[in-house]
Amino acid sequence: MHSDATVLKNGDVLGAYAPFMVGDEPTGHFAELTGANSAVRAGVYKVNPGEYPDGVPVPYEFDRDEYLYVLEGEVEIDFGESSVIRLKPGDGASFRKGSTSIWTFHAPFRKFSVEVG
Repeated sequence: MHSDATVLKNGDVLGAYAPFMVGDEPTGHFAELTGANSAVRAGVYKVNPGEYPDGVPVPYEFDRDEYLYVLEGEVEIDFGESSVIRLKPGDGASFRKGSTSIWTFHAPFRKFSVEVG
């Protein structure tokens, strides 16, 4: 392996999932691609059918700027009075650090995301 690259081979992500915590609550699973720059985090987040938070609204505040691409399933993201967006496979979005929202996942759900900050 090259010392300037971190490689995650096809299938490696399946064993790399860990609980994704929102506060003290495990909320889905995240497989992170780690690298030398701790200011950037990238990986795949998933919610399985019938597991929390499938169908349950979850408040979330972005602690970094986030860019995402939906791989599977759907999610509704409610920004209160400003707007509600619905993302499906093939949709992408970006969110500013400090934004608050409520997410409702329709599992199975998977997204690839990159967080900066």
